[in-house]
Amino acid sequence: MAADCLRILAVSHSCVVGLNQQRYEALARFSDLDLTLMFPTHYVSDFDGRRLDPDKTTAERYRIVSGPPVLAGNGSLYFYRRGLREAFDRSQPQVVFVDEEPWSLSAAQMVWGARRRGARTVFFTNQNLRKALPPPFCWIQRLVFRAAGWAFTAGEEAAEVLRWKGYTGPVSLLPFGVDPTLFRPQDATTLRRELGLRGTVFGYFGRLVPEKGVAIFARAALGLCDRFPEAVSFLLAGSGPEGDRLRQMIGATPHAPRFVFVDRTLREEAPRYLCAADVVVVPSLRTRRWKEQFGRILVEALACGVPVIGSDSGETPFLIRRLEGGVVVPEGNVEALADAMAAMTREPARRQALAETGRARVLAGYTHEAVAATMRDVFLKVARADRR
Repeated sequence: MAADCLRILAVSHSCVVGLNQQRYEALARFSDLDLTLMFPTHYVSDFDGRRLDPDKTTAERYRIVSGPPVLAGNGSLYFYRRGLREAFDRSQPQVVFVDEEPWSLSAAQMVWGARRRGARTVFFTNQNLRKALPPPFCWIQRLVFRAAGWAFTAGEEAAEVLRWKGYTGPVSLLPFGVDPTLFRPQDATTLRRELGLRGTVFGYFGRLVPEKGVAIFARAALGLCDRFPEAVSFLLAGSGPEGDRLRQMIGATPHAPRFVFVDRTLREEAPRYLCAADVVVVPSLRTRRWKEQFGRILVEALACGVPVIGSDSGETPFLIRRLEGGVVVPEGNVEALADAMAAMTREPARRQALAETGRARVLAGYTHEAVAATMRDVFLKVARADRR
């Protein structure tokens, strides 16, 4: 442990999945930081209830500490049975980064630990809905707000919600990053031919669930088929409860041959399938309990040089406007989405311009390295403030 390095302890249950450690891998490359990362010995998927065991438990440039969780997979209710003392002893942190919602039990554990060790706290939140919390969660949130020297949010709406909740400290946007060596433009001619895709290809990538708006996409796509005979086709990559219903709805029309369903793609295959599309559509719908918190697929598509169309749900419109790589349509509006898709079909030069601008923006500010640089700058500011 280098004496002149800023010592950081980060906790994040999402890092059970090795791919989610990429921002920390990039952070650990800074020579003036000493990083320890903690996550549970296992977790349970929020989406399908599968047990997730860590697929990366050692690292070259940073320490990894894991501890057995209680109530794994229960969001804000999970906490650590053991392991915190080891994490604090091994890291001797000056800054503790809580990559958990600020009302969670694990956040409370980390803040109490940081206070005992005299460390400063930084936290991250995705929450972009105005929700009043019952005790004890509102008490935990106040504790975290008082202790925090800085906050990160996934998007602009989350920052607004944070202010509404009463947080008065500094806030910075911290997007989810992308690996530009994996998500990059590539020739997908062979894959398109294998899948039977032709003309302008519109892609949907994600869970086949109502709130993701996949039925809106399908209805807009069917309408587009009437406008452009033989000139468009559609790729739907994902799985979920809406899958069978969509297949039945599309199969009952004469346009079914233009639709290709891919149940699931491996992470390393995702860029190839993204590049098989000419436009990626993200038609999310808000619900009473959820709206789009970031939209990682938007960044990944643009990194691959594919422009996007997104609904004005949650963070999606803010992200598209910052990246300048696509167009925004009203959520749930089939006709508006079909019109936007038609415009993209007619204007390949516009598609190309949007793709080039969006990819440049992603490479400038949305790689794991760029995200890690933002984290480092904040951690250094918080540590310096403590010395004044």
